[in-house]
Amino acid sequence: MRIYIREKNGKSFFIPVPLSIAGVACKIADFVLKRVDKHFDAKTKEILDCVDFRELARSLKYLKDYKGLKMVEVKSQGGDEVTIIL
Repeated sequence: MRIYIREKNGKSFFIPVPLSIAGVACKIADFVLKRVDKHFDAKTKEILDCVDFRELARSLKYLKDYKGLKMVEVKSQGGDEVTIIL
């Protein structure tokens, strides 16, 4: 997976993330978030409850078949851009 970040001022960043590491990170996030849940405010809890990190970790192994797929492309009104490509 490749994460591209382009800021309004012209700075660009490229972050390569192997899918196996992304899967492990999702499993760790699921484990940690369950234990520190009481420290979040109501809005943060609501947002994090929308993401099933366990299911996301399982689905990453199926995404290996779709290399080059553009998963996220976001452009803010301020001019910043984020793109995530498998």
